[in-house]
Amino acid sequence: MPKLPSSTAFRFAAFYSLAFTLLILALGAAMYWAIRSELRYDLDQRVTTERGAVLREAAAGGLARVVAERARHEQGDMRYALLGASGRLLAGRRIVRTPLAGWVKMDFLKDNGEPDDTRAFVSATADGGLLIVGADPEAIEDLDERMIPMFAIAFGLIAAIGIAGAFLLSRALRRRLDSINRTAHAIIGGDMSRRMKLTGGGDEFDRLSATLNLMLDRIAGLLDNLRQVSGDIAHDLRTPIARLRQKLDLTLAAGGGEAELREAMRHAIAQTEDMLELFAAILSISEVEAGGGARMAPLDLSALIADLADSYQPSAEDSGRQLLRDIAPNVMIDGNRELLAQLMVNLLDNALNHTPNGAAIGISLDDGEAVTLTISDAGPGIPETERERVFARFTRLERSRTTPGHGLGLALVAAIVRAHGGSVTLEDNHPGVKAMVTFPRRPN
Repeated sequence: MPKLPSSTAFRFAAFYSLAFTLLILALGAAMYWAIRSELRYDLDQRVTTERGAVLREAAAGGLARVVAERARHEQGDMRYALLGASGRLLAGRRIVRTPLAGWVKMDFLKDNGEPDDTRAFVSATADGGLLIVGADPEAIEDLDERMIPMFAIAFGLIAAIGIAGAFLLSRALRRRLDSINRTAHAIIGGDMSRRMKLTGGGDEFDRLSATLNLMLDRIAGLLDNLRQVSGDIAHDLRTPIARLRQKLDLTLAAGGGEAELREAMRHAIAQTEDMLELFAAILSISEVEAGGGARMAPLDLSALIADLADSYQPSAEDSGRQLLRDIAPNVMIDGNRELLAQLMVNLLDNALNHTPNGAAIGISLDDGEAVTLTISDAGPGIPETERERVFARFTRLERSRTTPGHGLGLALVAAIVRAHGGSVTLEDNHPGVKAMVTFPRRPN
């Protein structure tokens, strides 16, 4: 005997088929009993009506005469009998045995002596005898003879179809699940390019596969980013560490005095501080992306931006730049004050570094369909093909290679924006760049 498949898919399909079969059985049984009860009620009504007619006629001509007359001229399937107090048949058809009073199932005798099944009502007469009026339950017997085998055959067919359907459904489910399982094992084996197959039907498996593919794309992106970050860290640290070693070797080989040694130590400390700042920036980005630094609370973004603008105003004016503001009042969002302040500082520092003397830096906050913060400068701008790439870690444009920094400022901005459920884009300011940060509105 073949072993039944042990799987959730088969159990689910078998349970569904069994439930459907039992439901059909219950409906069929209910229909059968409803029809049978209706036929029996109709039969009882006919017997009751006929008994009433017999009693009415007996009031004028005697009960034995009426019963004998009706028995001689039986109409359809009606049966009649009158028994005396001793149980002797006085009129009507013979019966097999004396019944009890009330509704009974009993046998009359045919002319050839065979029993004739009858549904009858037995009532006592005034002299202690019994009046029996009954009818042949042929319709009910025909129902039992025809419907019960029919229901048995139908139930068997439905059960067989259900079992076959369970196997077919199980195979279909297992086929889809096995496809996902094989792809998952291939990915575990190192093939990160594999993705779940979509049938295009838009069913639950397609939606699950699409979600898993998005997750895998995200994981692949994180792994690529990790490889890039690891390489960029090694590249960015190799140069300062090599310069530091070279400087210390030269100082040691020169055998200079105390002044030279102190200068070498100051240079080494400056190089070390630069590396520590690099690691601090990387840790900040990682903490924000992990959600550890994004404890949200209701925040007046207008007040925060105005305070930061006030703090940057003297620095901008001292360098001959203008700081123009257009800040909508009382704009509330759910956010983290420290992270949003860091975001503003990074964007304003970039604007100050790239805006020439005499030009203007714009700060605007708009409370429309979404909350939009815009920082604009009048610098050389960023090519459109580079505007997405600059948000990656350690990305620096060619003209910025000679300036201080590690290319992590905008990466931290992007991480903070994502932590707040927003988006950041760069657009042309003619000249310069507009950094547009959009935050979701705070629910009322």
